[in-house]
Amino acid sequence: MTGLRLSNIGRSYGETRVLSGIDLDIAAGEFVAVLGPSGCGKTTLLRLVAGFDRPDEGSISLGDRQVAGGKVMVPPEGRGIGIVFQNYALWPHMSVAGNVGYALKVARLPRLEREARVARALDTVNLTPFAERRPADLSGGQRQRVALARCLAAGSNLVLLDEPLANLDVHLRAAMEEEFRRFHRESGATLVYVTHDQSEAMALADRIAVMDKGRLLQCASPRQLYREPADATVAGFIGDGLVLPVEGLRPMGNGLATADLLGARVRLRCHAGEIARPLAVASTHPVDILPARPGEAGIPARVTARTYRGGGWSYDLRPEADPGLRLPMMLPDTDAAPEPGAILNLVFRDLWTIPHSGNHAPGTVPGPSFSSHLTEQFQCA
Repeated sequence: MTGLRLSNIGRSYGETRVLSGIDLDIAAGEFVAVLGPSGCGKTTLLRLVAGFDRPDEGSISLGDRQVAGGKVMVPPEGRGIGIVFQNYALWPHMSVAGNVGYALKVARLPRLEREARVARALDTVNLTPFAERRPADLSGGQRQRVALARCLAAGSNLVLLDEPLANLDVHLRAAMEEEFRRFHRESGATLVYVTHDQSEAMALADRIAVMDKGRLLQCASPRQLYREPADATVAGFIGDGLVLPVEGLRPMGNGLATADLLGARVRLRCHAGEIARPLAVASTHPVDILPARPGEAGIPARVTARTYRGGGWSYDLRPEADPGLRLPMMLPDTDAAPEPGAILNLVFRDLWTIPHSGNHAPGTVPGPSFSSHLTEQFQCA
């Protein structure tokens, strides 16, 4: 198995800065998703790791071996990396077995060894019965498994996957997610999975590296990203997150704090190094906004719209203290579902204090100031 280290990677095309200050360590055998919107730089990052492009600054190492940076530039064929593309990149005139073993044939491996490695790879991805078929006779998911088998047969310890499910329908995507998990478990390879689909990243990866505008904002487990985003951009991107202004933040110890939110004193989670601040921001999710129980204090808000989602309702609410702010809420289907115009008292089941830009929680990556992102979000509300 081979780990991957990116140190202070930068890349520009002409006057356009595409990547800046990327630092990322991926352990051998780890499954890491690189997640971000279109144009954030994730595909450029993959091309640099693969050797299709070279960084302007910084270095790239595979295990203990530097493959890019300074005067070093190891070509793609010298890196031993497997790549799975969106379009599978299969030879249409070759059989499945021929595609899987082509690189071994070019490398002049003895025929018996080549056939044995191809057979093991096809067995791992459950394609042995399809060995003599052509790619045109396979489904999209089967073609994707051929691409995975090719990486296995070549002995790739590091596999890059460039939005591999983008061309598949929703039902096949779910099946292929399980296939990728099994591939990772049985091969032990290090996987770097580039995607803009956060549901894929959350379902598959050990850790997710969130990128925006050429910078790495945070790299953490899916649960930590959801519950403890490092800044407002990550908070708003993951899980339909909300970013809300709070005042008078006061840490209480034991990872908790209090603050004023929309005129009410609320309790929040925070990291151990949090400090008292007059102004801060907190993140939450629609599933963590609930109607207050009878007799429980809450934040008054008016229901402005509701939509039936099958088994539940999604609501748009406007708090009385700030009618310009939109609060989405999700509730199960009941006969007493609130209607538009109703006033509800809301409570927040969970709030997380987004760390100060100079005081990040453990495991987070300092990114650009969140103030501009917060302003943009409230202007769009």
